[in-house]
Amino acid sequence: MRHSTYFRFGYLFLTLALWSLLFSCQKDPETTPPVESNVKFLGHKGSGSSSINPAYIENTLPAVQKGLETLSGVELDLQMSLDGTLWLFHDTNMATSSCSPMTFKTIILSSDADISKIKICTSKAQERIWRLSEILSYWNQAANPFYLSIHIKLDFPADSMNKPAIGGEALYLAKMADNLAKILPSVKAPGKIILEVYDATFCKRIHQLIPGIKVCLIKEVTFPKQVSDALALGYDGVSCIFSESTLSAAEIAKAQSNGLLVQLWTPDSKAELDKTHNLLPDFIQTNNLNAPSDLNLIVKK
Repeated sequence: MRHSTYFRFGYLFLTLALWSLLFSCQKDPETTPPVESNVKFLGHKGSGSSSINPAYIENTLPAVQKGLETLSGVELDLQMSLDGTLWLFHDTNMATSSCSPMTFKTIILSSDADISKIKICTSKAQERIWRLSEILSYWNQAANPFYLSIHIKLDFPADSMNKPAIGGEALYLAKMADNLAKILPSVKAPGKIILEVYDATFCKRIHQLIPGIKVCLIKEVTFPKQVSDALALGYDGVSCIFSESTLSAAEIAKAQSNGLLVQLWTPDSKAELDKTHNLLPDFIQTNNLNAPSDLNLIVKK
Protein backbone atom coordinates (compact mmCIF):
# COMPACT_ATOMS: atom_id res chain seq x y z
CA MET A 1 0.00 0.00 0.00
CA ARG A 2 2.81 2.34 0.99
CA HIS A 3 4.64 1.64 -2.28
CA SER A 4 1.46 2.32 -4.24
CA THR A 5 1.07 5.69 -2.46
CA TYR A 6 4.69 6.62 -3.16
CA PHE A 7 4.19 5.66 -6.79
CA ARG A 8 1.11 7.86 -7.13
CA PHE A 9 2.87 10.82 -5.54
CA GLY A 10 5.92 10.25 -7.71
CA TYR A 11 3.78 10.08 -10.84
CA LEU A 12 1.95 13.29 -9.84
CA PHE A 13 5.26 15.09 -9.15
CA LEU A 14 6.71 13.97 -12.49
CA THR A 15 3.56 15.11 -14.35
CA LEU A 16 3.65 18.55 -12.72
CA ALA A 17 7.35 18.90 -13.49
CA LEU A 18 6.77 18.03 -17.15
CA TRP A 19 3.89 20.51 -17.43
CA SER A 20 6.01 23.22 -15.80
CA LEU A 21 8.85 22.55 -18.24
CA LEU A 22 6.45 22.60 -21.18
CA PHE A 23 4.91 25.97 -20.26
CA SER A 24 8.27 27.54 -19.45
CA CYS A 25 9.43 26.73 -22.98
CA GLN A 26 6.39 28.27 -24.63
CA LYS A 27 6.75 31.80 -26.07
CA ASP A 28 5.28 34.52 -23.86
CA PRO A 29 2.74 36.40 -25.99
CA GLU A 30 3.74 39.62 -24.20
CA THR A 31 7.33 39.36 -25.42
CA THR A 32 6.63 39.51 -29.13
CA PRO A 33 9.74 40.89 -30.87
CA PRO A 34 9.39 44.58 -31.84
CA VAL A 35 8.84 45.39 -35.49
CA GLU A 36 10.53 48.09 -37.54
CA SER A 37 8.41 51.00 -38.73
CA ASN A 38 9.13 53.61 -41.38
CA VAL A 39 7.40 56.24 -39.23
CA LYS A 40 9.84 58.50 -37.38
CA PHE A 41 9.02 59.70 -33.85
CA LEU A 42 10.07 63.22 -32.80
CA GLY A 43 10.15 64.61 -29.28
CA HIS A 44 7.70 67.52 -29.09
CA LYS A 45 9.21 70.78 -27.76
CA GLY A 46 12.65 69.23 -27.92
CA SER A 47 11.43 66.26 -25.85
CA GLY A 48 10.75 68.36 -22.76
CA SER A 49 7.34 68.92 -21.22
CA SER A 50 6.51 70.15 -17.73
CA SER A 51 3.46 67.87 -17.56
CA ILE A 52 4.87 64.61 -18.95
CA ASN A 53 8.65 64.93 -18.54
CA PRO A 54 9.03 67.37 -15.61
CA ALA A 55 12.71 66.58 -15.13
CA TYR A 56 13.55 68.10 -18.53
CA ILE A 57 12.70 71.62 -19.63
CA GLU A 58 11.40 72.01 -23.17
CA ASN A 59 13.60 73.25 -26.03
CA THR A 60 16.87 72.70 -24.14
CA LEU A 61 19.87 70.50 -24.93
CA PRO A 62 19.40 68.21 -21.90
CA ALA A 63 15.83 67.53 -23.05
CA VAL A 64 17.00 66.87 -26.60
CA GLN A 65 19.64 64.43 -25.36
CA LYS A 66 17.06 62.58 -23.26
CA GLY A 67 14.64 62.32 -26.18
CA LEU A 68 17.27 60.90 -28.48
CA GLU A 69 17.67 57.88 -26.20
CA THR A 70 14.38 56.54 -27.57
CA LEU A 71 13.24 58.69 -30.52
CA SER A 72 14.35 59.51 -34.07
CA GLY A 73 14.71 63.24 -33.48
CA VAL A 74 13.05 66.30 -31.98
CA GLU A 75 10.72 69.17 -32.80
CA LEU A 76 11.90 72.63 -31.70
CA ASP A 77 10.20 76.03 -31.43
CA LEU A 78 12.02 79.02 -32.95
CA GLN A 79 11.82 82.74 -32.20
CA MET A 80 14.14 85.65 -33.05
CA SER A 81 15.39 88.38 -30.74
CA LEU A 82 15.80 92.07 -31.54
CA ASP A 83 19.48 91.30 -32.22
CA GLY A 84 18.53 88.75 -34.88
CA THR A 85 19.59 85.73 -32.82
CA LEU A 86 17.51 82.56 -33.17
CA TRP A 87 16.32 81.30 -29.79
CA LEU A 88 14.39 78.17 -28.83
CA PHE A 89 11.21 78.96 -26.92
CA HIS A 90 7.58 77.89 -27.26
CA ASP A 91 5.47 80.47 -25.47
CA THR A 92 4.80 84.09 -26.36
CA ASN A 93 5.49 85.27 -22.81
CA MET A 94 8.75 84.32 -21.07
CA ALA A 95 7.20 85.33 -17.75
CA THR A 96 4.96 82.24 -17.73
CA SER A 97 7.91 79.92 -17.02
CA SER A 98 10.50 82.28 -15.55
CA CYS A 99 12.01 81.28 -12.19
CA SER A 100 11.71 84.90 -11.03
CA PRO A 101 8.53 87.01 -11.12
CA MET A 102 8.45 89.31 -14.12
CA THR A 103 5.95 91.18 -16.26
CA PHE A 104 5.06 90.23 -19.84
CA LYS A 105 8.24 89.79 -21.85
CA THR A 106 8.53 88.29 -25.32
CA ILE A 107 11.67 87.16 -27.12
CA ILE A 108 10.93 89.13 -30.27
CA LEU A 109 11.08 92.40 -28.30
CA SER A 110 14.06 91.44 -26.14
CA SER A 111 17.82 91.77 -26.57
CA ASP A 112 20.18 88.79 -26.39
CA ALA A 113 21.63 90.21 -23.17
CA ASP A 114 18.21 90.21 -21.49
CA ILE A 115 17.27 86.73 -22.75
CA SER A 116 20.57 85.30 -21.54
CA LYS A 117 19.78 86.35 -17.97
CA ILE A 118 16.41 84.58 -17.77
CA LYS A 119 16.14 81.22 -16.02
CA ILE A 120 13.27 78.86 -16.78
CA CYS A 121 11.86 76.66 -14.00
CA THR A 122 9.57 73.68 -13.56
CA SER A 123 8.78 71.85 -10.33
CA LYS A 124 11.85 69.65 -10.80
CA ALA A 125 14.32 71.51 -13.02
CA GLN A 126 15.90 74.83 -13.88
CA GLU A 127 17.50 75.83 -17.18
CA ARG A 128 18.45 78.77 -19.34
CA ILE A 129 17.03 79.56 -22.77
CA TRP A 130 19.06 77.95 -25.57
CA ARG A 131 20.05 79.23 -28.99
CA LEU A 132 19.36 77.22 -32.15
CA SER A 133 23.06 77.44 -33.02
CA GLU A 134 23.93 75.52 -29.84
CA ILE A 135 21.62 72.63 -30.71
CA LEU A 136 22.95 72.61 -34.28
CA SER A 137 26.51 72.41 -32.97
CA TYR A 138 25.57 69.31 -30.97
CA TRP A 139 23.62 67.94 -33.95
CA ASN A 140 26.58 68.39 -36.31
CA GLN A 141 28.85 66.44 -33.96
CA ALA A 142 26.51 63.44 -33.81
CA ALA A 143 27.76 60.34 -35.62
CA ASN A 144 24.30 59.96 -37.16
CA PRO A 145 22.49 63.34 -37.19
CA PHE A 146 18.94 63.04 -35.90
CA TYR A 147 15.83 64.58 -37.41
CA LEU A 148 15.08 68.22 -36.56
CA SER A 149 11.67 69.73 -37.21
CA ILE A 150 11.78 73.45 -36.42
CA HIS A 151 8.49 75.27 -35.86
CA ILE A 152 8.66 78.98 -36.75
CA LYS A 153 6.57 80.59 -34.01
CA LEU A 154 4.35 83.44 -35.18
CA ASP A 155 1.48 83.57 -32.70
CA PHE A 156 2.49 86.89 -31.15
CA PRO A 157 0.13 89.77 -30.32
CA ALA A 158 -0.25 92.09 -33.31
CA ASP A 159 0.82 95.10 -31.24
CA SER A 160 4.13 93.34 -30.52
CA MET A 161 4.86 92.23 -34.09
CA ASN A 162 3.95 95.64 -35.54
CA LYS A 163 6.21 97.68 -33.30
CA PRO A 164 8.75 99.80 -35.27
CA ALA A 165 11.65 97.70 -33.93
CA ILE A 166 10.23 94.68 -35.79
CA GLY A 167 8.27 96.21 -38.64
CA GLY A 168 5.60 93.56 -39.02
CA GLU A 169 5.46 89.84 -39.70
CA ALA A 170 6.73 89.95 -43.29
CA LEU A 171 9.91 91.83 -42.35
CA TYR A 172 10.42 89.61 -39.29
CA LEU A 173 10.22 86.45 -41.41
CA ALA A 174 12.49 87.84 -44.13
CA LYS A 175 15.14 88.62 -41.51
CA MET A 176 14.70 85.19 -39.89
CA ALA A 177 15.18 83.45 -43.26
CA ASP A 178 18.38 85.45 -43.83
CA ASN A 179 19.68 84.50 -40.39
CA LEU A 180 18.80 80.84 -40.89
CA ALA A 181 20.73 80.98 -44.16
CA LYS A 182 23.83 82.00 -42.20
CA ILE A 183 23.88 78.87 -40.05
CA LEU A 184 22.00 76.07 -41.83
CA PRO A 185 24.21 75.67 -44.94
CA SER A 186 27.01 74.48 -42.64
CA VAL A 187 25.07 71.45 -41.40
CA LYS A 188 26.19 68.07 -42.70
CA ALA A 189 22.76 66.47 -43.22
CA PRO A 190 20.32 69.12 -44.51
CA GLY A 191 17.87 66.41 -45.56
CA LYS A 192 17.12 65.78 -41.88
CA ILE A 193 16.05 69.36 -41.17
CA ILE A 194 12.45 70.46 -41.70
CA LEU A 195 10.94 73.89 -41.07
CA GLU A 196 7.25 74.33 -40.16
CA VAL A 197 5.56 77.62 -41.07
CA TYR A 198 2.37 79.00 -42.60
CA ASP A 199 3.94 81.76 -44.71
CA ALA A 200 4.45 80.95 -48.42
CA THR A 201 6.87 83.85 -48.97
CA PHE A 202 9.09 82.51 -46.19
CA CYS A 203 8.92 79.04 -47.75
CA LYS A 204 9.99 80.37 -51.13
CA ARG A 205 12.81 82.42 -49.58
CA ILE A 206 14.16 79.40 -47.69
CA HIS A 207 14.15 77.34 -50.89
CA GLN A 208 16.13 80.08 -52.63
CA LEU A 209 18.62 80.64 -49.81
CA ILE A 210 19.08 77.11 -48.47
CA PRO A 211 18.48 74.39 -51.09
CA GLY A 212 17.90 71.01 -49.49
CA ILE A 213 16.01 72.27 -46.43
CA LYS A 214 12.39 71.13 -46.50
CA VAL A 215 9.45 73.32 -45.44
CA CYS A 216 6.10 72.02 -44.15
CA LEU A 217 2.88 74.03 -44.20
CA ILE A 218 1.37 74.19 -40.71
CA LYS A 219 -2.18 75.49 -40.95
CA GLU A 220 -5.38 74.62 -39.08
CA VAL A 221 -7.72 73.77 -41.95
CA THR A 222 -9.08 70.46 -43.22
CA PHE A 223 -6.36 68.04 -44.23
CA PRO A 224 -7.32 67.92 -47.95
CA LYS A 225 -7.31 71.74 -48.02
CA GLN A 226 -3.92 71.83 -46.32
CA VAL A 227 -2.51 69.38 -48.86
CA SER A 228 -3.89 71.29 -51.85
CA ASP A 229 -2.52 74.58 -50.46
CA ALA A 230 0.89 73.01 -49.85
CA LEU A 231 1.07 71.71 -53.41
CA ALA A 232 -0.07 75.01 -54.90
CA LEU A 233 2.36 77.11 -52.84
CA GLY A 234 5.48 74.98 -53.27
CA TYR A 235 5.80 73.44 -49.80
CA ASP A 236 7.56 70.12 -49.25
CA GLY A 237 5.05 68.78 -46.74
CA VAL A 238 2.29 69.42 -44.24
CA SER A 239 2.17 69.48 -40.44
CA CYS A 240 -1.22 68.70 -38.90
CA ILE A 241 -2.81 67.94 -35.52
CA PHE A 242 -3.41 64.18 -35.20
CA SER A 243 -7.08 64.64 -34.28
CA GLU A 244 -8.06 66.55 -37.45
CA SER A 245 -11.39 64.99 -38.44
CA THR A 246 -10.61 64.70 -42.17
CA LEU A 247 -7.40 62.74 -41.64
CA SER A 248 -7.30 59.20 -43.00
CA ALA A 249 -4.68 56.73 -44.16
CA ALA A 250 -5.93 57.17 -47.72
CA GLU A 251 -5.62 60.98 -47.59
CA ILE A 252 -2.12 60.74 -46.13
CA ALA A 253 -1.05 58.21 -48.76
CA LYS A 254 -2.43 60.54 -51.43
CA ALA A 255 -0.40 63.45 -50.06
CA GLN A 256 2.73 61.30 -49.94
CA SER A 257 2.17 60.10 -53.51
CA ASN A 258 2.25 63.77 -54.52
CA GLY A 259 5.69 64.14 -52.93
CA LEU A 260 4.65 65.69 -49.62
CA LEU A 261 5.99 64.78 -46.19
CA VAL A 262 3.32 64.39 -43.51
CA GLN A 263 3.88 65.28 -39.85
CA LEU A 264 1.20 64.68 -37.20
CA TRP A 265 1.19 66.12 -33.67
CA THR A 266 0.84 65.42 -30.71
CA PRO A 267 -0.58 62.02 -29.69
CA ASP A 268 0.69 60.97 -26.27
CA SER A 269 -1.38 58.08 -24.90
CA LYS A 270 -0.92 54.55 -26.23
CA ALA A 271 -4.40 54.65 -27.82
CA GLU A 272 -3.67 58.00 -29.52
CA LEU A 273 -0.27 56.83 -30.70
CA ASP A 274 -1.63 53.55 -32.05
CA LYS A 275 -4.38 55.35 -33.98
CA THR A 276 -1.92 57.90 -35.38
CA HIS A 277 0.73 55.34 -36.32
CA ASN A 278 -1.85 53.31 -38.23
CA LEU A 279 -2.31 56.33 -40.52
CA LEU A 280 1.36 55.88 -41.58
CA PRO A 281 2.56 59.51 -41.65
CA ASP A 282 6.25 60.23 -42.14
CA PHE A 283 6.67 61.78 -38.69
CA ILE A 284 4.82 61.73 -35.37
CA GLN A 285 5.59 64.46 -32.85
CA THR A 286 4.90 63.32 -29.28
CA ASN A 287 5.58 64.20 -25.65
CA ASN A 288 5.69 60.48 -24.81
CA LEU A 289 9.34 59.44 -24.95
CA ASN A 290 8.29 55.79 -24.62
CA ALA A 291 6.12 55.95 -27.75
CA PRO A 292 8.06 53.36 -29.81
CA SER A 293 8.19 50.83 -26.98
CA ASP A 294 4.51 51.44 -26.14
CA LEU A 295 3.73 50.40 -29.73
CA ASN A 296 6.38 47.62 -29.74
CA LEU A 297 8.31 49.32 -32.56
CA ILE A 298 11.97 49.73 -33.44
CA VAL A 299 12.97 53.38 -33.84
CA LYS A 300 14.12 54.47 -37.28
CA LYS A 301 17.08 56.87 -37.16
